[in-house]
Amino acid sequence: MAEGKDILYEVRDKFAIITLNLPKGLNALNNDQYLLLGILVERADRDPNTVFTFIRSTGRYFSAGANVKDVNLVIEENKSELEDKNYWLSRFTARNAYLTTIFHDHSKVLIAALNGPVVGLSSALVLLCDFVYAINDDVFLLTPFANLGLVSEGAAAATLVQRLGLSTANEALLLSRPIGAKKMYERGLINKIYNLKDTSKFNDLVLEEFWSNSKNLEFSSILDIKKLIKANYLQDLQSTNAKEVIGGMQKWVQNIPQKKFKSIAKKQMKHKM
Repeated sequence: MAEGKDILYEVRDKFAIITLNLPKGLNALNNDQYLLLGILVERADRDPNTVFTFIRSTGRYFSAGANVKDVNLVIEENKSELEDKNYWLSRFTARNAYLTTIFHDHSKVLIAALNGPVVGLSSALVLLCDFVYAINDDVFLLTPFANLGLVSEGAAAATLVQRLGLSTANEALLLSRPIGAKKMYERGLINKIYNLKDTSKFNDLVLEEFWSNSKNLEFSSILDIKKLIKANYLQDLQSTNAKEVIGGMQKWVQNIPQKKFKSIAKKQMKHKM
């Protein structure tokens, strides 16, 4: 394995395996860790020997989203508009645009193994995966952007509607309600719910079953068919991504999320988790 202890990378058979490895922090990611995730997904995409990119986690959460400790909570009233926009363009807009693009343009088969809840930007990235598996019924997806004074991220305004339907997407995005594994399975987002508690066993079983079901298929056909499927909705994702990152930047410039995150840090407000 490589890339240090926070995010691990290895290749096994036709799989590039990326593991979020911050279990004590519920796999919440800071800015650099999100960027590293994107770099590793890019690496998997370039590898001529892999067909599948398998993203998994350790501990009890797949990912609690952005690490609150990494958010700039300093509200500088005298900062110029140019300084403010320069900061958030590099810190937020460029990162989100990059990550979302890396995921929705990924040419390999993207697989997410949810060993627990997934929140925020991380949940939006899971929505861009081709296959999603859940360890048990306790898994939920939470997009708390309205709760945090933001707009949707990671093209979630498009993917939630596509994969769960308008009514459920409205619940998730407009009301920041968690969507449980059973509902996601019924709506077709989750491919299978495993009745397991042990994360390591779950990760191994998903990998083993997926390889068993795919190893005798023609890999070039799999990747060509993915291109054909993706062509139907890729333009919507690209358009939504562009609108979301600009809308999100405007919220940061207005200091709205900073105030919300301050309340969470002081435990004056819950993250709806």
